[in-house]
Amino acid sequence: MSDSVSTASTAAPAAGAGRSPAAPLIELQHVSKAYTTGGGEPVTILDDISLAVREGEMLALLGQSGSGKSTILRLIAGLTDPTSGAVLSHGKALEGINRKLSIVFQSFALYPWLTVQQNVQVGLTQRRLSARQEQEEIEKVLTLIGLSGFENAFPKELSGGMRQRVGLARAIVAKPEVLCMDEAFSALDVLTAENLRAEVVDLWNNAGETGIKSIFFVTHNIVEAAYMASRIVIISSHPGRIKNVIANPLPYPRDVKSKEFAALVNQIHDAITALALPDEPGDEIEAVEVGAGQTQEQEAQAAAVQDAGAGRVEPIPNVPVGRIVGLLEILQNNQETINIYELSTRIGTDFGETIAIVKAAEMLDLVDTPKHEVTMTTLGWYFLAAPLAARKTLFRKQILRLRLFQMLTARLNENPGARVKEDEILEELASVLPYDQPESLFATLISWGRYAEILDYDQRSGSVHLEVHEGHETQGTSAG
Repeated sequence: MSDSVSTASTAAPAAGAGRSPAAPLIELQHVSKAYTTGGGEPVTILDDISLAVREGEMLALLGQSGSGKSTILRLIAGLTDPTSGAVLSHGKALEGINRKLSIVFQSFALYPWLTVQQNVQVGLTQRRLSARQEQEEIEKVLTLIGLSGFENAFPKELSGGMRQRVGLARAIVAKPEVLCMDEAFSALDVLTAENLRAEVVDLWNNAGETGIKSIFFVTHNIVEAAYMASRIVIISSHPGRIKNVIANPLPYPRDVKSKEFAALVNQIHDAITALALPDEPGDEIEAVEVGAGQTQEQEAQAAAVQDAGAGRVEPIPNVPVGRIVGLLEILQNNQETINIYELSTRIGTDFGETIAIVKAAEMLDLVDTPKHEVTMTTLGWYFLAAPLAARKTLFRKQILRLRLFQMLTARLNENPGARVKEDEILEELASVLPYDQPESLFATLISWGRYAEILDYDQRSGSVHLEVHEGHETQGTSAG
């Protein structure tokens, strides 16, 4: 595997954790995947990925958005080719579509004009059965998945959970060696997702009924990976590289309230946090002093001089200012520090979303993240204690230290009163940050820029311009 990959396991007994892994059903050998942007620049999505999917294991691929998880799934399915390296099926080079696996998608991917039975029948296309055999197979899988009685229903008549059951039945009826799931539960409500996870685990533990030899699933949900998988592969972002491989020998059915399960979840949390919020020792960067009488161009130039990372363009998390302020409020009420896992529970969000909020505040130097703790900085304390106008001034200073804002304001300052089209900005964002969604970055730039009262966006003309008013003393606008 590329990079330094740590392999760890919980101390729990291995009994009942799953069947013993055997030879690889599918294998990626030093696979990299790249594409070329519209400007002709190569962008590496995956770098030196070596990964085996073995018989007798349920393998989870865990990582944040943009890490290339779904690209790996497409590679093992034969839906895309690697730029370098090899994809093997039973030790031989995979050519074309991998007929030995089926995929369950996040979006259900059902034909709305077909009934449940007809949608499931699509999965039998490659098996070449007689009409009687097809009917028997469909009845068997519908009973197995809990869809008996819904044979003649159309997708629009079903709940999200029932639609996903149809997708699962369609995948299973094809008799694949490997069942793949791409964020299969993320579009469902919490209770429905929990129920379906348990049912997939039951299917796996009774795989003789389905013929499935391995399950490979992509997820960003830590608890889901800990609950289902016998092996968890953690992948970093930009580009995707395997960073950790964690064995999970906890016996099925897994007790989510047990100390062993909690220890495993914490272990995965630690690995994800270390990737998303690394401790980077270095000199503290003082806040930029910007006078009220300076122009926005001067502010941007002053910020650029002070910015230690001036040459690096870093993406901005898609987090509203109000959520950053809310984080500071929680820290103030919690003696200015809180464990990041406790924070995620407190605010009731997915751990990945919690990390995004913390990352946004950290980019603005409002919090620090030593180990598992989130602590308010002196600057964060001043920001929270300040009246609204002073908050906006401080926020403006901090965002003008970020390269994306420096680039945009510099471009707008080239011609006083200039307006730049949204499409041009999106194109530039895609060029400098090809791994990120330009629309999401643009929305955050506008949202933060409006709060700081340095940018405005005219939706009718689809253009961005500087918001200029005397001394930057601006009228109050609440953080949204």
